[in-house]
Amino acid sequence: MWTQTGRETKRRRRKRVMAAISSNVKLSGTFMLVVVLVGMMVLASTPTATAAVSCNTVNSKLMPCLGYVTGSGIGAPSATCCSGMRTLYASLKVAADRQAACRCIKTLTSRFANIIKLNVIKTLPNKCGINLPYTISPSINCDKYAP
Repeated sequence: MWTQTGRETKRRRRKRVMAAISSNVKLSGTFMLVVVLVGMMVLASTPTATAAVSCNTVNSKLMPCLGYVTGSGIGAPSATCCSGMRTLYASLKVAADRQAACRCIKTLTSRFANIIKLNVIKTLPNKCGINLPYTISPSINCDKYAP
């Protein structure tokens, strides 16, 4: 009987230990879930920096203007050109976006200075109804005018 009672005591003790471990594992799992949820809430409430506009976006919006700025500049730019410019301009909500777009335009005007007529491209924003605080040119200081 001693062996039977000893076995039962060991079984009870083992059950209690297993129940305690199980309880700790459940508590640990619940704790981890709470930590993860709180972490997600903190991250969701933290303001994040907006990614600056890409040159691909700027290029695609301004591509319809290519014919106008390489031509005589007489008359009005196409509706597609002005629509692209207005859409791009409206999307530039933060200084980082405005500076990135300015740098892209500066790079384009520098790279294609031999085919773009600078006197024509300078008038393009006004002809599309956009009032830029600077004149588009290869030498613009985007840090000064974009904020």
